[in-house]
Amino acid sequence: MSAAVDPRLDVSVGDAEILAAPLMHPEGPDLRADGGLLFVEADSGRICVSYPGRGVATFASTGGSPYGCTLGSDDCVYVTQSGNTDPAVGVPRHVPPSIQRVSPDGADVEILATHADGRAFGAPNDLAWGSDGRLLFTDSGQWDPDDRTDPGFIHALRPDGHAEVVLELGPVFPNGIAVEADGSIIWLESYTRVVGRLRRNGTTEVVAVLPEGHIPEGVKVALDGSLWITNFEAGGVDVIERDGTPREVIHVGGVPVNCLFGDGWLFVADFGHPSDPLDEDSFRPGSIRRIRVTTRGMPLNRGSIDRKA
Repeated sequence: MSAAVDPRLDVSVGDAEILAAPLMHPEGPDLRADGGLLFVEADSGRICVSYPGRGVATFASTGGSPYGCTLGSDDCVYVTQSGNTDPAVGVPRHVPPSIQRVSPDGADVEILATHADGRAFGAPNDLAWGSDGRLLFTDSGQWDPDDRTDPGFIHALRPDGHAEVVLELGPVFPNGIAVEADGSIIWLESYTRVVGRLRRNGTTEVVAVLPEGHIPEGVKVALDGSLWITNFEAGGVDVIERDGTPREVIHVGGVPVNCLFGDGWLFVADFGHPSDPLDEDSFRPGSIRRIRVTTRGMPLNRGSIDRKA
């Protein structure tokens, strides 16, 4: 792991603590065995690791614009690389939309897949290990809520390295993804605010549609089966029962995009509000926050990919 460290320490804001700030579009947190919190910075093309009271270090440089990361059973870090080519974001080097794997020490970054069943990825977004050992991920396409031209998909990368299409969803911007205890897949649609479920028998259903202004971004499954969904504009986490019944909204502040259960905490990646309120494209000082929760998360599946596709 690199020694590049930023002096970003804990600050309390209401019930939520800010662990690291300012950040350049943080997403996709996961916890290392040593307690370090991994997350990506989409606008700097890197994976970071943070320890409470010890600041933020660069774990690996992925290039491009990574949108999520998760640990594998092999201690490697698997990354959804969006390949974002937005000229407003000066990424350090361009990388094609892909699934990347980073070695346990952060030194080596390789591309595992760029296509599913012969179709090039649009913009891989979030990822989760399935109960069958596949690495599941959403392929959102580019964010364009006005024209909505890019089709969205759920793909899977098999342990043998072959990527396959699991579900074609149309232009709905599939975003967060999670796997339930019975192996069902939960996905979120940011354009439609739909929470969907793909059961193991291949049937799909709409679990819920979130309220206006609650754009769903990331999701985690609690041990009791409830779904914890970060909402992009409402500054909180929508908690719904497994059948879609609303339970509560937990205010965490900022612009929540992903969350993670760990050691009695809910960690939240905050995209950040525009530094210039009149310019949506101005710098957004993001953060990693955490808030105490009594609910425990369902243990995450872990897997590994044996070889390149």
